[in-house]
Amino acid sequence: MYKLAGLDAGFLYNETPRSPQHIASVQVLELPDGVDTARFVAELKQLLLARVHLVSYFTNKLQFVPFQLDHPVWVRDADFDIDRHVLQAEVASPGGRAEFEAKIAEIHATPLDRSKPLWELWVLTGLEGGRIAYYNRVHHACLDGVSGQAAIEAIMDVTPEPRTVAPPPADFWRRPSGFDALSLLTGAFENLAKFQVRQASAVLGHAETARRLWQRAVDGTRGLGAITEGAPATRFNRAVQRARTFATGELPLADVRRIGKATGTSVNDVFLAICSGALRRYLERCGDLPERSLVAGCPVSLRKPGDTSSNNQVTMMLVSFATDEADPVKRLLKIGRSSVQAKGFVSDVSDSYDADVALPGMPALFSTAARWLESADVVDVAPPRLPCNVVVSNVPGPRDQLYSLGARVLTHYPVSIPAHGQGVNITVQSYAGQMFFGVTACARALPDADALRNDLLAAFVELKAAVLQAPKAVPPQDLEVEVGLPPLGSQPDAFEVPSQAA
Repeated sequence: MYKLAGLDAGFLYNETPRSPQHIASVQVLELPDGVDTARFVAELKQLLLARVHLVSYFTNKLQFVPFQLDHPVWVRDADFDIDRHVLQAEVASPGGRAEFEAKIAEIHATPLDRSKPLWELWVLTGLEGGRIAYYNRVHHACLDGVSGQAAIEAIMDVTPEPRTVAPPPADFWRRPSGFDALSLLTGAFENLAKFQVRQASAVLGHAETARRLWQRAVDGTRGLGAITEGAPATRFNRAVQRARTFATGELPLADVRRIGKATGTSVNDVFLAICSGALRRYLERCGDLPERSLVAGCPVSLRKPGDTSSNNQVTMMLVSFATDEADPVKRLLKIGRSSVQAKGFVSDVSDSYDADVALPGMPALFSTAARWLESADVVDVAPPRLPCNVVVSNVPGPRDQLYSLGARVLTHYPVSIPAHGQGVNITVQSYAGQMFFGVTACARALPDADALRNDLLAAFVELKAAVLQAPKAVPPQDLEVEVGLPPLGSQPDAFEVPSQAA
């Protein structure tokens, strides 16, 4: 019986009408010469059917345990129909970046249908230049960012000619399409008992973790980092509504690496510094920048090398955004130091981390509580105070140029999850030498996601100028930096610092 782990199932329990829990990626594609959209979509469905066995969530749907006593199980969808998963939508004219982003925000605000496998691939038409796009969304209960990249690579190719894939095993469609109530209840009791046994055997490990944390807390050279700082309240940290805003952008990976090398920081630190500079700009412009630094929540993968299984294997580290620091270089260095502390903290506690929590009645309790808090407007009156202001994810993506049925894949934008108390999410995915980022937000918390996107680009230009071009002449904080957006789907090799005026 293929049961969801506690971490995977938690995304189901936290889902409400105002807070859908699916993630997505968006690829803009350049169709081959002479291929129209209707023919392309028909061939896409056939390609996915030929590769349906390569991605486990394609044909798995949920079956819930009676009385929601334990986590649900995955079963085969005996009525699987590719037409229920490959859908089409037209982007409003003229099909530029703004219209493209608005259509994605609109679709992303709607929950997935739990009566079928929890994924959809929308083909977006009407884009400028005759291009199309994939909006490929999957419930977070199925996967995390790393396994999502593996799924993308399974359905795409590194050459214009699609590769030949071995057919599914003979028994592929004979997997159980459902279990009787007795089997589900028996499996639930076994799962609950195994969790209790694991907890009993983990006592020594918990004691060792506590010892490490005590040593870290009293060691002035290491410390507990941003976990002790507390996140100040901002306009982003409120209950979310259903409407979404979304904005996209691109950064040259080579320049980000150069900044990291010059300052002794990582690519992730540099991207966090870019986000920090952008949030500082945005909140200053609104007259709403807290005196204390904002805190970033950064998902950290716990996967072993080579593990591409479709599930969630992540935890969260907290990093200071250093938004109380005006100098962009000093801000980056502070973020780098906080990041080192956060990674050390995660390393110290990871041995005691159990993603498969199982408690009697946990699904019913959590799901009911989430829906009640929202329907009774409790989250609006008292939104949850979470330990971070904004979630920032950095997911390594494909290095090679990808193709889908001969169409060249031009972009790889991520779309993520705003949640109650955290109305803004910034995620970046690398692909073919570029960093493609997406700002996904609740429309009430961030009505102008495009403005924050522009601030991200401006913060990058400012940081690049400070580190690589004029390290002793950091632009003043009130300098307005304008960055022209490239056409949708283009891949600039570098951004140049534009002419600037105070």
